[in-house]
Amino acid sequence: MSRLQRTPRRPWFLAWRWPVLLAAAVVVALSVLASGGAQNMTEGGYADPGADSSRAERVLNEKYGTGSVNFVLVAWADQEIRIPQVAAAGRRLAARLAAEEGVVDVRSPWTSEITGLASGDRRTALLTMRVTGDDTTADRTARRLIDDYSGSRAPLHVQATGRLAVNCFAEEQGQRDLVHSEVIAVPLVSVLLVWFFGSFWACLLPLVMGLIVIMGARAMLGTLAQFTTVSAFSLNLITALGFGLAVDFSLITVSRFREELGHGKPLVQAVAATVRSAGRAVVVSASVAGLSLSTLLLFPVPFFRSLGAAALAVVVLAGATATVLQPVLLAALGHRMARRPHPSDGGTGRFWDGLARAVLRRRLPVALGTSAVLLLLAVPFTTARCGFVDDHWLPRGAAPRTVAEQARREFPAMRGSVLNVLLPAAPAGSAGAAAAGRALSALPGVASVRGPSGTYPTGREPVPSAASSATLTGPAGTWYEVATAADPYSATAQRLVALIRAQHLSGGPVEVAGETAALTDMKHTLGARLAWSAPLAAAAIGLLLFLAVPSVLVPVKAVVMSVLSLAVTFGTVVLLFQDGLLTRALGGTAMGYLDPLMPVLVFCIAFGLSMDYEIFLVTRIHEEYLRTDDNDHAIAAGLRHTGRLVTAAAFILVAVMTTLAVSGLVVTQLVGVSLAMAVAVDATVIRCLLVPSVMSLAGRWNWWSPMRRGNRRIVATDTSSGRLDE
Repeated sequence: MSRLQRTPRRPWFLAWRWPVLLAAAVVVALSVLASGGAQNMTEGGYADPGADSSRAERVLNEKYGTGSVNFVLVAWADQEIRIPQVAAAGRRLAARLAAEEGVVDVRSPWTSEITGLASGDRRTALLTMRVTGDDTTADRTARRLIDDYSGSRAPLHVQATGRLAVNCFAEEQGQRDLVHSEVIAVPLVSVLLVWFFGSFWACLLPLVMGLIVIMGARAMLGTLAQFTTVSAFSLNLITALGFGLAVDFSLITVSRFREELGHGKPLVQAVAATVRSAGRAVVVSASVAGLSLSTLLLFPVPFFRSLGAAALAVVVLAGATATVLQPVLLAALGHRMARRPHPSDGGTGRFWDGLARAVLRRRLPVALGTSAVLLLLAVPFTTARCGFVDDHWLPRGAAPRTVAEQARREFPAMRGSVLNVLLPAAPAGSAGAAAAGRALSALPGVASVRGPSGTYPTGREPVPSAASSATLTGPAGTWYEVATAADPYSATAQRLVALIRAQHLSGGPVEVAGETAALTDMKHTLGARLAWSAPLAAAAIGLLLFLAVPSVLVPVKAVVMSVLSLAVTFGTVVLLFQDGLLTRALGGTAMGYLDPLMPVLVFCIAFGLSMDYEIFLVTRIHEEYLRTDDNDHAIAAGLRHTGRLVTAAAFILVAVMTTLAVSGLVVTQLVGVSLAMAVAVDATVIRCLLVPSVMSLAGRWNWWSPMRRGNRRIVATDTSSGRLDE
């Protein structure tokens, strides 16, 4: 009989340790080689290529040699710009710009009769132009123009602003911020890990996991940037997200390993038990985060798709390092990872016990009161207004912002907006084109309309002008510049876009380009996609949670709690950034609006992150319920076992995300503060108060499932031995 006995199979983390370590080394080496691809990233990809405004912009570029102004030079002189010497220099400047590759429709007070390009004191000139090409090409052209033309060009002094100048500054600032955030994040996380673990090796392992994921994240983004548009902003976000998730997952795994060693288990059994328990929770958590982030792939915006693909890969990498590489390292380090007595252990346990008892005794008031406070904090989000990131989002003193502010003071046209209305079916000079010009000039909110026949007074025949050139006509149609004094992101300007598109002009389609039209289209695109993608993602995540914890109520509750946490986050963001409570303290100003891309981005990332602690808590509560069959006892035990661990994990993730708040860019501050807020609210108010009180009120209904039969067997996990008892 003894000959028939087989030698027990070695655990995979021992049998495969060398291949796993070799694979990890190869991944690190490849990451170092591929990290140089970050130079291909650009500050762009924020528009929907299929939107009406994007199509109109392409037609204007390709067929009319023009488009919406995206690059502006402001030239100052010590004398009036009409003085011969200054005027000659200005004409040379304009001619040189017009000859630049990728630059079209250059306008200046020296070469165009369009009014409004000279300041009131005649000492400042405005040069507007369109830089053509895709985001990467336009970005490179703008950088070349800034380098070649900014500075003193006697008798003129020239500085750049406009959409592309803002993007270039943002990209450079983002690279500086990335270095600063890493310099802060790594030492800060190290201190927090030492405080939590009290051990060098236990502190080092999560840091190593985090650094591996950071390197992988950069390599993935660099590789992706060689094939598609990747925003430079994503590098900051993905680096912080990857580092935070890797440390988070590693912290959960190391803590459970130390707990198993503390129960007296042999090393191999402790690692195996850790893989079964914490490893399962990490897999579920990474899957939820991956599902949430994959929602970004459903939006037709290059920025979202590249970020979603990279974030998804980072989540997979963070989950893989925690569930594959880390068990191998735990087995190698062994008892050097063992827990040392911590002075606060007893007090911490008593705190969580006391909190659990207090919440369960007053479960209904706690549930109602907490919900009321959270809903109240979410109310400001109903006042959110949308607008794209522009010079207002740059730090005070940034050249594009300073120049833009001065231009708005000296040039009234810079305080309003211009819509380019394209009529492909109306040939220039036709009755239809003339009628369209008159109809456009009669619309409410329109300040002026310029077409090929001249400038149209309100609803009347055009006044001929030499400024109305052939550039306003095309092979088979024409277009008009419709100016309004309204801010491009104001409700007035957006209503004007809707009015123009509702017109039946010249019997053909009416296409509108410009910042306001792009904003209107983006809001429509995001709303239409969110209407079905958000419920789809919530259902998929709920199904995944149902498979992890067989219950109908628990997944529904988890999704509702995450949505509530995000609503609080968005309400707070409106107060801090749109209304300026935080931006003023950080050296900026009240934005007055939020970029519509940011709430969607934060939702897709934070929804998965906020689920993490819900999963860790609920899976532990479920484990205790299977062991004791007592709902309230399971809730209290789950809170006690996960309290210190999850609080520390959340604190570290909040610290990592908060490092984004040191950025000089308000958009980076907004994302960092939003994610930190979502995690903090979920890990404290939601997890400590709302989840226990609601689960206590639900009682045994927490664990009802239609898949369970009356004669089911309760399988209990013996946490002290690691065996399954039936």
